[in-house]
Amino acid sequence: MRHRDSHCDWTGAGLRIGFGVAVLALAAAAAAPAAAQGTVSGRVSIVERPNETTTDLNSTIIYLVSAESASVAPKAGRTTIAMNGRAFVPRLRVVSPGSRVDFPNQDPFSHNIFSTTAGAQFDLGLYPAGKSKEVQFKRAGAFPVYCNIHPRMTAFVVVAPTPWVAQAGNDGRWTIEGVPAGKYTLHVWHERAKATETQVVVGAGGLANVATPLDARGFRFVQHKNKFGKEYDKTGKDRY
Repeated sequence: MRHRDSHCDWTGAGLRIGFGVAVLALAAAAAAPAAAQGTVSGRVSIVERPNETTTDLNSTIIYLVSAESASVAPKAGRTTIAMNGRAFVPRLRVVSPGSRVDFPNQDPFSHNIFSTTAGAQFDLGLYPAGKSKEVQFKRAGAFPVYCNIHPRMTAFVVVAPTPWVAQAGNDGRWTIEGVPAGKYTLHVWHERAKATETQVVVGAGGLANVATPLDARGFRFVQHKNKFGKEYDKTGKDRY
């Protein structure tokens, strides 16, 4: 006698019922409304010491991290910070975790790029004009980058763990589009001020006019040390 599995009927009526359920599920998914997305915008200002004027508002990085669900992992990418004229060009890059940054030497002399910050420690060694080396930034954070030969050379790589990122304009204004409705932590970073975190709620229509004042009155420029933690040549002269 042939026995029939009472739990799995893949023929006849059973197959037709299964197909019908699948069609209904697909139709329901197609009919479900997409999550509302809006634009979040605002403006950053910086409080300076008396008689000082802000000239670097466009060095502010703003990003949103969801407070309600797991962070949406942005895709890793690749970008460039060149050495040109004894300076990093551009001086600031914002990337996602896992991204790679190329450091091409466009000067007619050598550079030695390094960072001693926890989470992104590296030393690319001395390399000449026309050469390029890369660094992968895996962790979120703001990482200063220096040259071991030129003490005035400083750059920053800000690694933001979210796709909702903006860099302020010269007037401090910024815009982030395509932000799903929900609760977020708004992060604002600038090299001369303490980073801020603010809780915000983004509605179906977005969120506008977010004002973020930063305080740079306590900032004092201090020349960085070399990769060995020592002061540079006291004469102030570069080797190249």
